Amino acid sequence: MKKILQIDPEFKRLGVPLSPEEEHKLEKSLIREGCLEPISAWHGCILDGHKRYEICSYEEIEFEIREMDFATREEAIIWVCSKRVEKLNHPCPIYKYLVGKWYCAEKQLVHQKRKIEKRKTLDLEIETRDETGRIVSIPVDRVSLVVAHKVSRTRSAIEKYGSLSKLYDEIAEKDTALFDAIMSGRISVTFARIQEMAKMNSIKLASMRRRLLHEKDVKMRQHKPHPKQDELEQKKSNPVQIAPLETGIKEMPVFDPDMEFRGLMLTIPTWMNAIARARGKTKIEMVSDSTKEQLANTLHKLEEEITQTLEVIER
Repeated sequence: MKKILQIDPEFKRLGVPLSPEEEHKLEKSLIREGCLEPISAWHGCILDGHKRYEICSYEEIEFEIREMDFATREEAIIWVCSKRVEKLNHPCPIYKYLVGKWYCAEKQLVHQKRKIEKRKTLDLEIETRDETGRIVSIPVDRVSLVVAHKVSRTRSAIEKYGSLSKLYDEIAEKDTALFDAIMSGRISVTFARIQEMAKMNSIKLASMRRRLLHEKDVKMRQHKPHPKQDELEQKKSNPVQIAPLETGIKEMPVFDPDMEFRGLMLTIPTWMNAIARARGKTKIEMVSDSTKEQLANTLHKLEEEITQTLEVIER
């Protein structure tokens, strides 16, 4: 029987993006060896292993489920974030986001405890271990110190990451593709720009995403790496042979105004087949509402692009 797990958008955002090469390597490994590591879930929602679940479900590969025992959603978030941060050793966007989410979840737990105790202050301390293994206590009303101690950062950095994570969540709720592009490093933005983005609607964010990705693509194509010294030496020792004039002059390719649209004509049938295949293999009544909503938003955006393109063609 096929195992069905739910995908919670917030938990999915906590995953470290894989490069195309890493994703291809994972897919080959799963097909060849099977899914050796269980997929961690909490109340039927995936916590760890979203990409493995996606590949295993599509390729019909058997996998095990490890049901985690957490009392609150915040505890689940802290577990995922701490697990991810351990494997990241530099403050890249996904690192800052995870540490910020960790800090915000810790703060929320403290607020919940205070609410239960019905007190304005909570005279409790959080015990943790330092680098030598010695147990130290930190007041819970300075939660940023707790997280800062565990990840070896300053308290001010942790608090800034917390603010940053909230802005990233606002962006992700309106344009998941932009959030993914920032987390994967395909788009670099300043803190001030992120603050501006968080205030934009989904249409403006989508437009900005396309523009930023286009600008980066243009810069990459314009960039020409300098030849290494040994390559220069080799060119000097092996001069280029000049072909005789009889062979003729190579003609430059003629500009083809149809090229971009021809590319779409080749790509769109692939999308159509993928959509039809997913629709045919999926039991829609078992899909979570959040996943259906995300897909609907994506399809509406695709529909918008199709409509605009048709308007241009039919003028």
